[in-house]
Amino acid sequence: MKRIDLAVDAVSYTDDQRLEHDGEPFTGEVVEQVGGQLVSQQFYVDGIAHGPEREWWADGGRKAEGEMRHGMPVGVHRFWHRNGQLAEEREFDDAGRMIRRRKWDENGDPVEIAAGRRARRGI
Repeated sequence: MKRIDLAVDAVSYTDDQRLEHDGEPFTGEVVEQVGGQLVSQQFYVDGIAHGPEREWWADGGRKAEGEMRHGMPVGVHRFWHRNGQLAEEREFDDAGRMIRRRKWDENGDPVEIAAGRRARRGI
């Protein structure tokens, strides 16, 4: 599988938001490293996000994770506060529509739970 690093390799995006490398839609793994630390990882097929996506804080702690299918979010996407506490969960159906969102503060106390149409507002 081909791998490119956004901090090193030149990429561009087409009008329809496909990722290109060397003038071609990219298929493979896209990472970003800062000071040797991996801070993001995504997978693409023909320039479209497809597969797991992960992000890390500079200290190596988890920042975000989720799954993309043909450019659309599916399943549960999670986001963390810098202190490692879960900050947010967004759940998507197979068509990429958000069906539920839950948020917590840095102490783990719930601050928002939304479902259906209300979950899509403000994102």
